[in-house]
Amino acid sequence: MSNNEISDLTGVGKIIDSEIAKDSYKDAVSPAMKELGGLTQDAVKTFRLFTAPIQLLGAYQDRFGDFCDRVRNKVPEEFQQPATANIAKPVMEAFAFTEDDSPLMSLFEELMSKAIDSREASKLNPLFPDLIKNLSPLQAKLIKALKESDQITDDIIKKDENLIVRRLYSNFSFDDFGDHSHHLALTQDLQTKNIVNINPNFKIEPPDKYSKLELEGGHLVRRTRISLSMFGQWFADSCVKQ
Repeated sequence: MSNNEISDLTGVGKIIDSEIAKDSYKDAVSPAMKELGGLTQDAVKTFRLFTAPIQLLGAYQDRFGDFCDRVRNKVPEEFQQPATANIAKPVMEAFAFTEDDSPLMSLFEELMSKAIDSREASKLNPLFPDLIKNLSPLQAKLIKALKESDQITDDIIKKDENLIVRRLYSNFSFDDFGDHSHHLALTQDLQTKNIVNINPNFKIEPPDKYSKLELEGGHLVRRTRISLSMFGQWFADSCVKQ
């Protein structure tokens, strides 16, 4: 990298007061920085947007460059601004440990595109990066599915034991989320994170849908609706690709 490129890091003014920017500028004269011979002007620009530590650029230059391109291409240049440290820092820390083809990386990319978008950045919650880090890939897939539509199941249950005896209907495939038991574990965990609501309802609509169904004593039909909570909708709007 030329001296002009290094000095250009301090020429923006938008993030020069941030602690991450100050620490990163100190790193610019380190041996690791001098080894980054292929850093382009676009990469420098991205550095300013993401406030990414120089060590990250050095260790994962190619991957990080691709990540930056994907994120920046989502936002028109006139609306781009530096991401706040409380979003950028935890995302960058998680970047090295997240596979490029993981559904979690897609969430990180969408979140970062919002973080550098002057129209969207103020709507973000600093809890979102850590929420993503604590999801499984299948949970990320489930949140995306729930953003598109609620999940519904109709089951015959033994009321006293709250035990499913027979599944009558579902508007999705359990195989997409492992199986029935794993899907239940995923949704229950998301419920503890206040991302998902699980609402069982003994009233079936339309009421005559199962009118000819013969039920044993103590058995009834239960409809369960799985949906995003209000917080979950906020999270999905911020992190799930539109």
